[in-house]
Amino acid sequence: VQPGKIGYLMASDYVTRLEVPEQLDRAHGDIHPGGNPHVHLNPHHMLVITPQLTKRLKQIDSNNASFYQQHSDAFMVAWQAAIKQWELKARPLNNMPIVVHHKNWVYLSDWLNLRPIATLEPKPGIPPSAAHLENLLSVLATDRAKAIIRAPYEDPDPSLWLANKTQIPAIELPFTVDGNHQATDLFSLFDNTINTLLKVNQANDH
Repeated sequence: VQPGKIGYLMASDYVTRLEVPEQLDRAHGDIHPGGNPHVHLNPHHMLVITPQLTKRLKQIDSNNASFYQQHSDAFMVAWQAAIKQWELKARPLNNMPIVVHHKNWVYLSDWLNLRPIATLEPKPGIPPSAAHLENLLSVLATDRAKAIIRAPYEDPDPSLWLANKTQIPAIELPFTVDGNHQATDLFSLFDNTINTLLKVNQANDH
């Protein structure tokens, strides 16, 4: 599994990455030189990554090549059907304004056309400061979000503080498989994510 070996596969190498920096400067925070690597939150990427993973598994374990291909083909059919259902179900989320803790939701936002209007971290990887959070109050006073989103591993305090001040719901999305009790596989990861967003979006419309 070392770089350069047959067991090493970097999934994000096979899709177009977003937020590729024009210049590398640590003053801009914890930025990724090759672009944002959290590509799994756009399900269309799996349609590109799955064949690459299948090809690699067949190279590593050629005796079971037909097994890998069979399961890959079945997954691709089920996944394409799921994408159609998710996109139909998620139509009410189009242009939904959100606040995010960290810029790790860019592919989800790009796919569902969510509209991030603020980030709790002043720069990627830099913890939210009191001054930055206070400044967000004025931002949200003129451009109100419908949800403040964080991942399970992120400090809940900043989003809860902002939620208390603005009455904008703070929600936790699973971010990855096993991110919560509902997201037990890739399918339920997107099911739970979309259902949670729809629930908070609908609540804000009343």
